[in-house]
Parts: sequence; C-alpha cells; structure tokens
Amino acid sequence: MQNDIVKELGTNFIEYAVAVNTDRSIPDAKSGLKPVARRILYGAYNTGRTSNKAHVKAARIVGDVMGSLHPHGDSSIYGALVRLSQDWVMRYPLIDFHGNNGNVIGDGPAHMRYTEARLSKIAEDGLLQGLKKGNVDFIPTYDEADEEPVTLPAIFPNLLCNPNEGIGVAMACKWAPHNLNEVAAAIGQYLNGEEPMLPGPDFPSGGIVINKNDIPNIMRTGHGSVKIRGKYKVEKNNIIFYEIPYGQTVEGLVTEIGQACEDGKIDGIDDVSDNTNKKGIRIVVECKRGANPDAIANKIYAHTNMQSSFSYNMVGLVGKTPTELNLKDCIKIYVDHNIECIVREAKFDRNKALARLEVVEGLLVALADIDNIIAIIKKSESSAAAKQALIEKYNFTDNQVTAILNMKLSSLAKLEGVKLENEKADLSKKIDELDELVRLEDKQIEELKRRLSAIVKKYGDARRTELAQIEVPKEEKEIELVEPEDVVVICTQSGDIKRVPKTSFKIQKRNGKGVKTQDDAILSSISTNTVDTLLIFTSEGRMFRMLVDNVPAGTNASRGTNLATLLKLNPNEKIMYVTSQFRETDAKYVVFFTKNGLIKKTKLDEFKNTKKTTGIQAIKFKDGDSLANVTLLNEEDVIILTKCGKGIKFETKDIAPIGRIAAGVKAIKLKEGDEVLVGLPISQRQNNDIGIFTISGLGKRVKTSDIPLQNRGGVGVIVSENSVAGGALINDSDHLLIIGRPNSICIEAKGISVMGRTAAGVQIVNGSKIERVIKL
Repeated sequence: MQNDIVKELGTNFIEYAVAVNTDRSIPDAKSGLKPVARRILYGAYNTGRTSNKAHVKAARIVGDVMGSLHPHGDSSIYGALVRLSQDWVMRYPLIDFHGNNGNVIGDGPAHMRYTEARLSKIAEDGLLQGLKKGNVDFIPTYDEADEEPVTLPAIFPNLLCNPNEGIGVAMACKWAPHNLNEVAAAIGQYLNGEEPMLPGPDFPSGGIVINKNDIPNIMRTGHGSVKIRGKYKVEKNNIIFYEIPYGQTVEGLVTEIGQACEDGKIDGIDDVSDNTNKKGIRIVVECKRGANPDAIANKIYAHTNMQSSFSYNMVGLVGKTPTELNLKDCIKIYVDHNIECIVREAKFDRNKALARLEVVEGLLVALADIDNIIAIIKKSESSAAAKQALIEKYNFTDNQVTAILNMKLSSLAKLEGVKLENEKADLSKKIDELDELVRLEDKQIEELKRRLSAIVKKYGDARRTELAQIEVPKEEKEIELVEPEDVVVICTQSGDIKRVPKTSFKIQKRNGKGVKTQDDAILSSISTNTVDTLLIFTSEGRMFRMLVDNVPAGTNASRGTNLATLLKLNPNEKIMYVTSQFRETDAKYVVFFTKNGLIKKTKLDEFKNTKKTTGIQAIKFKDGDSLANVTLLNEEDVIILTKCGKGIKFETKDIAPIGRIAAGVKAIKLKEGDEVLVGLPISQRQNNDIGIFTISGLGKRVKTSDIPLQNRGGVGVIVSENSVAGGALINDSDHLLIIGRPNSICIEAKGISVMGRTAAGVQIVNGSKIERVIKL
C-alpha cells in the first residue's frame, strides 16, 4: 500500500511539474508568449477588441479569456494583461491601455473595473496576422467548446524583442528585451548564411550597460549577466538620475539611497527626493557643499540597485519541451516558424484562387453559349433540374453551375465577359506565383524578408540603452567609491599611521611657536590625496600598496593605527619609508635612495601586481644599510641631501633600470658618520628651489642651479654648515609642514628667503628642533 502511494505521488508530481513548465512558466519559442499572454491576445482579437475599435473595460477582456480560454483566476489574467501594456516593462507593448496601469515609481495598477484596454497595433500586425488563413494549428479549448491557436504567427520577433521571465519546477527562464531594428539585422545575417549577433539588450527604461564585451558570449550560449547603471547629470552640485536600471522602481531606489546614508555607507548627501513627472524620471540627490558629485554617484552605484545585474537564461518551449537556446537557435526557430506560416497561407490563398478560377472558367463558358444556357434553364421544372441538365450538357462542376444559376442579368453584358477574361488571367498568374511560394525556399525567404521589413519600417525605433565597456582595475574600483580629499599621511617610527585633512593644518608665520608634536618620532609624512596609493617599504626590502582612503582617519593629536594590523608583516619587520604614487602620475621608474648612499632605478610596472597583504620584494639591502627615501620619476636629474650638509646633483638617464631584488649602485660618497636624508627629482617643468632645514630650527631656499651637475658617486658640495633635518623642492605657492620637537608648524614657503649654499638660514619654528619636513 505504501509503495502504491509513493508511486502515485511521484507520478502526480511529474504531471504537475510538466503542466507548470509547459502551461504557465516558460514562453513558447515561436511566439515568445506564455499561454496566458497568448490567450489574452487571441481572446481580444477573436472578440473584436482591435486597435481600430474603442477601448473596452479590462474586466470584460479578462472575463472573456477566463470564461473560454484560460482555466485560471482573474487576478493572474489581469496581472498579465497589465504587464503587456506597461511601456517601462515591455520594450514593445502589446496591449493599448486606458487608465492607471501602474508606473515606474512603484505604484500598482487600478482594479480592472476602472481600466480599459484593447490590442496594440503592433500586436495585430506582428503576432495575429493570417490567423484566419489557418497559418497555425488550433486545438480545443479547456472546455472543448471552442478552439484556440497552439501558437501565434509571429512575424514580429517577440521572443527576442520583449522581456519574459518565469520560474517553473526545477527550471527558470529570463529573456531580455532587444531593439527591433537590431534583431531584424541579426535575422538578416542568419538568412545570408552569416553568424547572427546582437549588440546587446535594449531596455525600455534606458540606462547604460557597462560590460558590453561579455555580450557576444551571452548570445552564443544563452547565459550570462549584464550590468546596468542608471544615468545621471550634475546640476548645481546636485546629482539628477534621469534613467534607472531595468526592473527597478523610483521609490525603491530613493529608499535604498536614504538607507545607505543612514547606515554610513554614503557620505556627502543632504537629501534625496523624487521629482519624477510626466516628462520623465528625476531622482534628485542633493550633495553637501564641497562634496564631489561623481564620487557620490559611484558610491550610490556600489551600495544600491542604481547599478544592478540582469541575468540571461534563455529557456523556451520547443514543441512542449523546455530547451536552452542561444541567439542562433532563436532565429532558426523564428525563421522555420514563419516560413511554415508563409507556406500555409500561400496554400490557403492558392486554394481560394483555384476555387475562383473554377467559377470564372464556368461563367466564361456560359457567356459564350448564353442563349442555350437560358433556354435549358427556362425548360427545366426546377432549379435542381436545371442544375442537373447544365452539368450533363456542359460538364460543369457543382461550383460552376451554382455560380451560373446565381448570375445576375447584368452579367450578360459584353463588358462583363472582358472582365472575366482579365480576372482569369490574373488568377492564373497569382496561382503560379503561389505555387512557386509553396515550392521554392528562395521565394519563401524573400517573402519573410518583405514582411519583416514592413514591421521594422512601421515599428522600428532608436536604441534606448547605451552600451559601454567600463573596465575598472581592482584598485580603480576602490577609487571609484572614494571622495577625493587632500590629506597628509603621517607614519611614526613605531609603525602607527593616520591620515589628517590638509585643512587641519593652520598656516602660521615662520618663527611661530606652532603646536605640540606627538611623542612618537615621525618616520614619514606625505602630502597626498585619498584617491592616491601609498607605497610602504619595510626593513626586509618588501613593498606594500594601500589606497590612501583606507588609511584610518585621525587628527593632529591622535596616535593612529599600527600598520601591523593592516598589513601582513613578519615578526621583526619594521616600516622604513612611506611614499605616495599619485593617481595621475606619468612616472616610469621607482628610484630608491639608501642611507649609505646607494641609488637603484627599477621600472614601475614591476610593482603593479603587488598583493595588499603579502607585498612584493622591492630591494635588497647590503649589511648595515637601510632605506632613506623612495621617489617616482622618468629620467630627471636628482639632488641628494645628507645629514652633514652635503648635496650632489647628477643625471639618472644613464643609470640602467635593474630588477627588484638588486641592491643598487653608488650615488654619493659619504664621509664617516654621514647618511643620506633624501633624494629629490628636479623637474624641468617647474621652477623650484631646494628648501633645506637644519636640526637646530633654521631654514633657507637654495636655487637648484647653485648646485653644480656632477658625476654620480662624487662627494658633492656643501649646502649647509649645520646638520640637516630634511629638504624639499618648493616654490612660493607651496605650504610646508615642519615637524619639530617639541612643536610643529605649518608655514608658507614664500616666507623663506632664497640664500646661498653656505648661508645659515632663518629661524623657522621658535624654540624647537626640526625632525621632518613635508611639502603640502
């Protein structure tokens, strides 16, 4: 007994699954319609709800379909009817609607008793033409009281032009809409023996597809995903979204943006409002003063469905079998189906023409001997007797003799005979043409092209969705979400790092007291931007990359976050130097300066694949040596400053670039106790001086031309009589952050006098010793 129940349940479930997949969820591959949509269109057509008639209550169409064609509830039928009319859902709506059918904002439609509908013109011309000629098969309706078409004669390629989606048992489908002009072009490619291809989906809501390079593979396989973004423009620092991704609602997106702001995922927004009207979508994002609208828009794309995905899953019913299809399969089914419809229509028209030719030939025979025909009819006792007598005398067919007996007296005129002769000639010609159409494949394809061309000419329109390939490298994807901000990154000798806004450094006059410096000694200080990349070098010669925006924010007085928590450092590995790679840099080389006077030039490309957590080997140190600083350059000259006040200027173009593991070559010959502080590239495009600052708190500007060009490896010249703390290339427009002990100060570079190499300099910070210098 238990086995019988299990067997029965299994059989019933299989039957149920087949019914769901074939009668509800998956569209017919020939017409691109699910059964409910097909029945709505046929029901409206069969009851005269055509585009040239007045709209009728939607409830009336729903009732007719439910009563005679579709054995399911009125809510599902009305839902499908409304969807077929929504121009933000359907690329080419198949129902012409009056009343509230919902909107893209997110509101639902009015009840069917309040709305009116009829067939759209494209549904009549593209999906229903030729039904009365028997161009498709019919089957009994669910109650066997009438008949319905198995499919529709779809010269309009609805499967590819309009969207469809369904979830069945153990399978699903999702079809994207495409542009009619482009689909017709792809069909033309197939008919010409070429591989068909579509540029991509064309959504009624517009938007921009950002991965168009993936589309050819989607068309070849029937599977894949496209990423869609809404479109925006900037008006008075406000972001105006005027197109949204397909399948999204205005209300839903406004809610998502607001929630992302509340959750702290998006900063810089004051308000979000929906100003959508009859003219179109208008979502207004009001940005805070000073905020970057493009950066905020990128965050909106990242954290809301303003950028979403549409996944192709091209499954359709071929016969009654759910089948995975690609573009070529779809077009083959379309062509085969339409050629079958053309042949069936041609046979219908040929049979009709043959029947008329039969009658015309009989009438011509009768007119040729009309007096005897009339005499036979007058002698006959009845019409039946006359009919039989004419058949025996002239060998007429039943159709011919019936037409003769029904002939009016006016048809006896001479001109009527001429007309019949002309009609006979026309019918013979038409029959020959129809015979060719039935027999010859070339004629069938020619007719298919003619019909498709007529549909395209009448209903084809411009593409609405923009196609683009926006390839963003992994690091650039992070930058897209960053709001640019000028900052100073400070790293201490103990490895603590923070970023501080430049605006937090107040400009003072030189020789001021400044503000108290934190206790930990400064290792590196970099003036940079949140969209730039930090290059972090360690005592083991490794380099790590980090987006500046990922450095924890801090204040002048805060301690910062230890880099060991952000990077994967070895137990005794220490941070030696931190610099910044500016986003717009055109530099080709990374140049290393070591404290013992070595220089090494390596191509920047060798460091592009640096892993964030494990880093990459950048340089090999000789015993007792360590990193002084790192800079990016092309082949500019450089000036090296040492702690004991020596400076050397030489060319780098003759230094050959070497690999990451090498140690480098001699840059300057140091005396005992001296070490390199910094190496500075001299740009010919900028009129910079060298700012030299001593440990004792003095500073001066020296012309770069005052330091003579020498060969690499020399002892250099004196640039300061006192021990040097640091140096930078500066001009009058620069600001300098002087890190001192106990105080630091931010000053204008133009307040520092230009002096000779041996001059002492002027007091920079009152009562403090200088440790580091940063050009802001």
